[in-house]
Amino acid sequence: MAKAVVADEAPLTQTLLINLYHLLRQWPKTVILCIVALRFLFRRYVSPLRKYPGPFLASGTRLYSLILTARGRTHEEHVALHRKYGPIVRIQPNQLSFSSPEAARQILSPGKGFHKTNFYWVFPPYGNPDVFTEIRENVHATKKRFVNQPYSLASFQALTPWIDKTIEILMNKLDSQVERAVEVMDLGNFLHWFAFDVLGEMAFSSSFGFIEQEKDVDGAINFIDTVQQYDGIVGQIPFLDYFLRRSPFWDYLPFVTPLANNHVTRTALGQMAAREDGTAVVDRRDLLSQLFEAHEKDPEKFDKRSVFAVAHGAIFAGSDSTASTMQTFMWNVLNNKPVYEKLTEEILNADRNLQLGEIVAWEESQKCLPYFQACLKEAMRVGPAVGLAIYRKVPGLGADIDGVFVPGGTELAVNAHVLHKDKAIFGDDADVFRPERWLGKEGDEKSEARVKNMDRHMFQFGGGSHVCIGRNLAILEMNKVLPQILRRYKFELAYPGRPMKKHSTFFVVQAGLEVKMARR
Repeated sequence: MAKAVVADEAPLTQTLLINLYHLLRQWPKTVILCIVALRFLFRRYVSPLRKYPGPFLASGTRLYSLILTARGRTHEEHVALHRKYGPIVRIQPNQLSFSSPEAARQILSPGKGFHKTNFYWVFPPYGNPDVFTEIRENVHATKKRFVNQPYSLASFQALTPWIDKTIEILMNKLDSQVERAVEVMDLGNFLHWFAFDVLGEMAFSSSFGFIEQEKDVDGAINFIDTVQQYDGIVGQIPFLDYFLRRSPFWDYLPFVTPLANNHVTRTALGQMAAREDGTAVVDRRDLLSQLFEAHEKDPEKFDKRSVFAVAHGAIFAGSDSTASTMQTFMWNVLNNKPVYEKLTEEILNADRNLQLGEIVAWEESQKCLPYFQACLKEAMRVGPAVGLAIYRKVPGLGADIDGVFVPGGTELAVNAHVLHKDKAIFGDDADVFRPERWLGKEGDEKSEARVKNMDRHMFQFGGGSHVCIGRNLAILEMNKVLPQILRRYKFELAYPGRPMKKHSTFFVVQAGLEVKMARR
């Protein structure tokens, strides 16, 4: 054993450091392991969160949540954790997950002081976050004030002709599938391409051309999925980003596509440049036009970098989320024959009664298709597009949440897949896809109150002041395209009962919505 160096005149801390240095030289692995173990045990047993149940590894290191996220099953595993450990689960040394929808409403309510954690700091674009990734509350509030109008339902309804145009392109391609007698087709791909092309029309007055080419153009969808995987995994331990994507060497790695060199980013930058130099041909007041108008009103508070961040973020966030919801809707409807028959009968009856236009309008879907609305809500309940949790931090003085006091600085997690399975809110059959739960009996106050209470506790778009700004577009396009294709075509699952393949490190990315299709 190395001889410890002790000097009578040396301060105690200096003596300890010298001894540690000699121990490290003699037994480096042993000392490092001891330090790691002591740190783990300290976090597990000394923390004020030690009383909360959860996986052993999660109580001492954030590696647990990183590994859990990397497995790509958080939409299922977070549910399993709560069923095993209860309503409050310790999933990181300084993080608690809540399963109560009431707790989630408190955590996400504006003005309560529960601010976003550094998890969101990992998401690009760096140095200039968009509305979703901005963690500074005052800056977020400023940006949101500028984007509320461009993202309003009225603004998107004004662009309805271009959603209709994209629906027509989609139907032409689906007709072609029928005419060529394609036995089994992947409807999920077409829905994903549709969501992407609609965003192109809404944001930049130009379709990305996914449906026309029947492919992932320039690998854009795959690139977004790869970026989201990184964000969700590394976001569990945000400082790792300094050594990875924020490192000056990252873009030079042979397996990495630089963030600035992907199809979506190039398109956004190109559109911005064309608008600024006057070469763009724009025939509508699209999202980018309205963002530039907001910039011109106050260039200091909403600069051009903010214009880019918001327009760019619309594509990154909007394509996967809307596509995932439409895929969930179609699979669940087709996998439940009574639901499919009841839904198609409602749509065809409305068509026979001349209540639907050539392409279903928003107002028609809302007014004439109540069972469709129930099916859509139920799809968003059983399969929220985001499979990871929403993260917030307890304000400095602490807070009472779900009947317990949580110390200030504690991170909180609420996952919509967990919240939407609460039996007290959604019923004993909360695990089951049953649209009828949303059909309150008219005049029955108790029934109507139950439906309103369920609606209050839906978190598919988040909640509070940070609710998803793209929700209006997502709801608008789904209310048009889904009843439209169900009116025009007969569908059945090619492999009844076989679930889609799902992978979730942020959005729930799905594959395998394979169907047989015929014209009505």
